Amino acid sequence: MATINDIAKYAGLSIATVSRALNKPELVHADTRERVMQAARKLNYFDHDKTKWLHAKNKKSSLAVIIPYITSFYFGELYGGISRTAMENNIELLLYELKSEDKNKEGIAKAFSFVEQHLVDGIILASCFVSDDYDELIEHLRIPVVLVLDSHENAKLPAFKVDDVRASFDAVSYLVSRGHQRIGMISALPSQHDRSEQLRWRGYKNAIDFYRLPFEDSFVAYGDMRFDDGYAAMKQLLACLGGSGITAVFAASDEMAIGAMRAIHDAGLRVPADISVIGYDNLSVGNITTPTLTTVEQPFGSIGVESVKYMAGLLGDHANQIPAKGNFYMPYRIIERESVADISAAASQLRKEGANA
Repeated sequence: MATINDIAKYAGLSIATVSRALNKPELVHADTRERVMQAARKLNYFDHDKTKWLHAKNKKSSLAVIIPYITSFYFGELYGGISRTAMENNIELLLYELKSEDKNKEGIAKAFSFVEQHLVDGIILASCFVSDDYDELIEHLRIPVVLVLDSHENAKLPAFKVDDVRASFDAVSYLVSRGHQRIGMISALPSQHDRSEQLRWRGYKNAIDFYRLPFEDSFVAYGDMRFDDGYAAMKQLLACLGGSGITAVFAASDEMAIGAMRAIHDAGLRVPADISVIGYDNLSVGNITTPTLTTVEQPFGSIGVESVKYMAGLLGDHANQIPAKGNFYMPYRIIERESVADISAAASQLRKEGANA
């Protein structure tokens, strides 16, 4: 196995510089750090024995958490679960925010390059759909990668998430059980970098077809998962409300659902008396809106906890007993609050009145 001396000789640097680059990379210039990393990789310094080497140095294991949109409402709950469980397992964390414009292969490669320089033992990658095109990039890391809130195209990586298709189907089923037949959706914009939101659209459409509900293209508007997008999408739905006659809307995120409720209010209508709204996430802010938001709960905290427990297993002595890939679906539930009206009784009464007329 290669030593620090070998790396120093190969890179043309002092042993002290190589040691600093490996143990305290923040103290070393980026170009020098990369030079050391390239030499270490060339000499297979990290190959298979990296974790043992770190433990021999009495160094904690470390994980990088790569996540887009740190300002997202869900981040605190997700990271809380990750942080708490990492502390319990004596694991250090490195946080990297993926900018929205970098949510692609090039951006993720840049993130991987950064965290690799800090000699982390594994990566938790949040809210990023990973296709086969990423396989070579991930194999080059030679450390485990676990996904949360999204998955690999062909389940080649472990992923902790909710079954978005089934959960969205159940959201529409909940509306149907409350008498709604003409149901619209505020869906995510189509994207090759984030599949979970498209899965929510699939669950919605599966339910529409299963219950043989009326459907028109005007029943669906699109946004980018934020409050402003939900507001604009709801205004679009309201513009053709007279023709569509929808009585309820399923939003692919709570932020968009809350934006939709604001648009309904600004149009002089009421939630849920005029239009019912159901969201997806169960963000804490949904409990303080007026009315409070009925939603599908994603257990962000539990997802964070389970992802770190799984990674701790991979880094432990029994890693060969841990499944290396596959989707691990977390439980979800419908949180009933005040934003969905039960119109089944009203519809039944109208049918009776029509029969007696």
